[in-house]
Amino acid sequence: AEANAIEPIENIDKYANDLKSLLPKRALMCIGEYPIHLLLKGHFVVKLNGVLPLFIDKSSVDIAKWSQAPLDQKHIIGLDADLDTHFWFNIIPTVAIIESLTSRLKSTPIEKLQDAVIVSSVWDGVGSALLPTLISQLNEWKVSSVALTLIPSKIQPLENQFNAFAAIGTCLTKDPATLVLIDRDNLESYIGVDRDGHMINGNEIANYIVDIILSKDTFVQELNELAKTFNSKLYTLLLASGASLKIYGSIGNILDTTLFKPFLTFDLSSATLLYVLVRIPYHLKEKLSRAKLEMAVASWFKDKATLKSIHVTEPIYAEDATDRVDIALFIGGFDTTKMFSAQEKKIKAMKDQAVKNGFIKEEDWVNIVKNLTE
Repeated sequence: AEANAIEPIENIDKYANDLKSLLPKRALMCIGEYPIHLLLKGHFVVKLNGVLPLFIDKSSVDIAKWSQAPLDQKHIIGLDADLDTHFWFNIIPTVAIIESLTSRLKSTPIEKLQDAVIVSSVWDGVGSALLPTLISQLNEWKVSSVALTLIPSKIQPLENQFNAFAAIGTCLTKDPATLVLIDRDNLESYIGVDRDGHMINGNEIANYIVDIILSKDTFVQELNELAKTFNSKLYTLLLASGASLKIYGSIGNILDTTLFKPFLTFDLSSATLLYVLVRIPYHLKEKLSRAKLEMAVASWFKDKATLKSIHVTEPIYAEDATDRVDIALFIGGFDTTKMFSAQEKKIKAMKDQAVKNGFIKEEDWVNIVKNLTE
């Protein structure tokens, strides 16, 4: 009888531990119509273990409509107000909106999480206003974050370039903030394969990138440590997806393929920092040990850039019988002055008009420009 009395208590402990393992440790925050559409195409996003998905845009009704599977209402945060969302400066002053957003976030367990991966477009008013705002709020709650920041296509109108410039510049004033810049043109022209050898065309690669990132528990913490140590907040990405080791013959040859499809047009020779995520089948653990991967990456980079730091993290092991390798190179410390100076000239007239109309202050703009071009 005594044994029976004890058993339920042991069961309660077991259930409590099971429940604990299901509770989210991280958030995936998706801001803006374009990235929400992208990530809702991938079925894995709504079934993530240990990850709290949050979709944030102008209208919660629209977000619910965009999903192929029913979304939990707790995962949808709409601003749900009659707002002009052309520019970030139409949204930021609406303190009530920002306060309502913060209290909605507080109703989720986000303050208790260890970190957040953010995917945000910055060409629309919502993304350009909320990305810097949310990074600040997360910092206040001591939740570290890395933001995959989608920047506009060259053919998008000037207002989109203006929003993106302001959003990135404002994020750089937030300490800490780590942004991975992904150019929409480069994202949409991506061609690769997945771990099963199926084609990945264009922006559906975004789901693949997020999947790799979320497979590594320490990703946000490690990339942030690198950013903080070297005071370098801007990164971009080179990726080899589903590359067969048998076909390519070596890690160096696989790395060569990343140069044909960068996610940002930048000067690789000016790069100084590197964080490497690798996903390999478990049976290749000895053949492609972390030490061997470090040597292969260092050797590949030696004629391409003078790197201050290379961090190859412990590989992610996939339970499959293939010989396919995923390598994501997060590259930082490269020269952005040329890119942002050219952009600043293009949007100057639009900025002058906004200052004249009292939407933004000249000194605030000077700070944004300073962050991006010095």
